[in-house]
Amino acid sequence: MQIRPYEPRDRARMREICLATATPRVYEDAALRTWILLMYNDYYTEREPSTCFVAANDADEAVGYVISAPDYARYRLRFLPYLPRIWRCSHSAARFWLFHQVEGRFAREYPAHLHIDILPEYQRLGLGHQLIDTLLSALRAKGVRGVMLGCGKNNEKGNSFYKKYGFMRLGEASGTVLWGIRP
Repeated sequence: MQIRPYEPRDRARMREICLATATPRVYEDAALRTWILLMYNDYYTEREPSTCFVAANDADEAVGYVISAPDYARYRLRFLPYLPRIWRCSHSAARFWLFHQVEGRFAREYPAHLHIDILPEYQRLGLGHQLIDTLLSALRAKGVRGVMLGCGKNNEKGNSFYKKYGFMRLGEASGTVLWGIRP
């Protein structure tokens, strides 16, 4: 296994991983699939590739990734072209804006945010730590002073991982726990 920078050839595989690690409902709901890909993958690989990293297997195929936007204010502006597609997923548009309003309260101290996904069969091998270590190093080199993320309140494995890694619980909104850490 290796951790390496994202390359455009990883995009399709990362989209597969994003959906494979999402709620099982994603396969029954095309709007939900679109929303998940826009929110948790496409924006980052298209607009923030320098802060995207891949965990690759021996065949150099992505099995997990961490993606980030290093500047929350810039992210909000750069995400605007994605909004028409988000709004078409009407069941999730309100959730998107609610979460980003809450997330925005912490943006001064934690201007970056991240998302991480690893295929289940590659979890618990240390890849999550390695991916976040790599991202935090890259963010530190850019002078970023804090990074946050949201994790579903009922995602016990995820919340336990973030706590064990050293993230601080910042708050909770709309069934999502916000975590923050200094690089």
